[in-house]
Amino acid sequence: MTVLGPVAEPVSAARMTPAQARILFAATMGNFMSATPVLYTVFGMVLIPISQEFGWPRAQVSGVLGLAALCAAAMAFATGPLVDRYGPRRLILMGSLSFAVALGLFSLAPARVLPFYGLFLLADIAAAFASPMTYSKAVSGWFDRGRGAALGFAGGVGNGLGATVIPIIGGVLLSRFDWRVTYQGMALMVGAIGFPILLRYLRDPPPGGLRDAGPARAETMTATANDLTLRQAIGTRAFWITALAIGLCAACMTAMFTNVVPVLTERGFALADGVTVVTVFALVCAVAQWLMGLVLDRIATPLILVPFYLLGLGGLLLLQYGPSMPWLVAAGVMMGLGLGAEYSALPFLVSRYFGFRSYGAIAGVLYGGINVGMGLIPFAMNGIFDVYRSYDPALHLIQGLMLAATAAFLFLPSYGRPLRG
Repeated sequence: MTVLGPVAEPVSAARMTPAQARILFAATMGNFMSATPVLYTVFGMVLIPISQEFGWPRAQVSGVLGLAALCAAAMAFATGPLVDRYGPRRLILMGSLSFAVALGLFSLAPARVLPFYGLFLLADIAAAFASPMTYSKAVSGWFDRGRGAALGFAGGVGNGLGATVIPIIGGVLLSRFDWRVTYQGMALMVGAIGFPILLRYLRDPPPGGLRDAGPARAETMTATANDLTLRQAIGTRAFWITALAIGLCAACMTAMFTNVVPVLTERGFALADGVTVVTVFALVCAVAQWLMGLVLDRIATPLILVPFYLLGLGGLLLLQYGPSMPWLVAAGVMMGLGLGAEYSALPFLVSRYFGFRSYGAIAGVLYGGINVGMGLIPFAMNGIFDVYRSYDPALHLIQGLMLAATAAFLFLPSYGRPLRG
């Protein structure tokens, strides 16, 4: 059965059940205190103080980030089947508490490369059990109508607020104390605030996911046509197109997020200009995840993502050729809309195409691939820059990859169409 028109009305905040509200609050707060805001964003702030204290080159300090990206990819593959077997609550609680302990241990790291890298990777591994992927399993299982909006809110608002508020907290601690106390403050926040919230409010979803009752349920009725294992999903066209269309674009745009400042600096703009564009990029991305979720709830076709991808591609072109700050701010807005759409779409499409039977395993493979891309693409960009002394060839390559990935959406089947065979 093919569904192309509007779907049943999404659940509103007024119609959300108390159980759903508690899950959404817990998942949002969990993402607020996840690895990206707490571990990685703060690491960018303390990189120079660590370099000065240890007497290391900055490249030696930041070298752990490349290993962490590969570690995160491996953990995404590993945690996916575990969340299917044991449920998200058990893994998230274990991960949150372990993450708090690991952050405290990292704050005690000595000026030796092996233990410094090892303690950072330990925190990265612990955080993988309480990652956006595991939270998306919990949220998806508790929401049928309104699933896209709920996923977008928990991921976008949670990570967006975290990326905005936590650097402020970290900056206050760093200005008054040092980098070690800064990470100890992060450990205390995760352990004393985040973990109790998760323990109190987070619950595993009903087996097979919550299904809304009532007529006019075209979206839900068609969505149950598939409930695949990882092996079955890998054998479908929808899996590989989703991996290409979302995985490749998300990896490219996330890599661009980390390279906005170098690209603009190489073009002759001031550091403050690059920081402004990055800030706009991040804030719009957070809001776009929630808005894209609302759109996905109302329009039952993946083709609705194409305009947002084209906006992201247009933003890349403006970043490369925009002559002044208004154009560059517009580039940040457009890229934020594109990346927000990609982040919101991945967990939504996995649940709609492949069901909940092996949601964690399937999503883990896709998230793992994105993490590999996030680790390799920035490395490739800077390698190309070293050869050509310009980011233009790398930007042209990324633009071509994104255009191909956008075109792949044209070949995705409609929701609910049987995928086996």
